[in-house]
Amino acid sequence: MQELRHREILAFLIMIMGLISLMGGLTMTTILGREISWFFILPYEVTSSPSSLLAITLTLLGFGLASAGFVLAVYYDREKMWFLRHLKGSNTVVDAILKKGKKSH
Repeated sequence: MQELRHREILAFLIMIMGLISLMGGLTMTTILGREISWFFILPYEVTSSPSSLLAITLTLLGFGLASAGFVLAVYYDREKMWFLRHLKGSNTVVDAILKKGKKSH
């Protein structure tokens, strides 16, 4: 059970790391960019300067990490809920067996 919580916390930390990188890349693009182009919802600047390359790298890395963290958080949450559901089901069976044992005495 602790391992499932640990995985879920790591997924949230990956998502937070991605959002920080995404915001850093978007901020760099908007502040340093002169002619900003758009790729779907992601802004970028087409130049050969290192700052624009860093900005697009941070934006893409941030978007990827945030998406992966969100998917992992949902997956691990569903895995934890499946485990808890089965644990609760087995607990009712044990409770029923114990109640039958107490009634016979």
